Amino acid sequence: MPSFDDVLRYFSGALLLMSGKSEGLRRLDLSADGFWQSFSAIVVALPPIALSWIEYEAVERDGPVAETGAVTIYAAHALADVTGWLLPIIVLMLAAKHVGYSKKIVPVVVATNWGGALLAWAFAPYWMLLLLLGTSEATALLGVLVSLASIGLTVRLIYVATGKDIGGASAVTALMVVCSLVSYGAVMDLTGVPLV
Repeated sequence: MPSFDDVLRYFSGALLLMSGKSEGLRRLDLSADGFWQSFSAIVVALPPIALSWIEYEAVERDGPVAETGAVTIYAAHALADVTGWLLPIIVLMLAAKHVGYSKKIVPVVVATNWGGALLAWAFAPYWMLLLLLGTSEATALLGVLVSLASIGLTVRLIYVATGKDIGGASAVTALMVVCSLVSYGAVMDLTGVPLV
């Protein structure tokens, strides 16, 4: 696990990339060790992601899931989110050589891992707002806007990390969205726990 100072540096690098500044890459660790350490971003992102599970179960769930305990429900949330995080990276790593990303895979993975953790924390106030106020048309609209902003910032982060390849950035972001949806669908089929 990186130190707190390292996490702040990686977050600042991801934020610079999202703002279109390539110097953000210099704040990320693009070494082999840094590549593997970037997966600890999943652990760093866990508190706000877990908050989203709590919010869904407390506010958005229509009714209790028959004969399903809390451990199974939260394990299903965790499995869906971890799979949704890792699956696009695995697909991209397998396809990297064929799509000309062999030299771009490390900055893309490191940047998206730390960018994903940063965005998870950025979403935390939204989950808190839903827990406090419940759902409404206003919070639903805010959720759409936050989701669109998240997708736009991810495209920009990948765009800068790949040396300004807008087609590739759009394709990788679309892959991330599709893999997330597939992961949720697969976990719901596997566990029988509705998650959306």
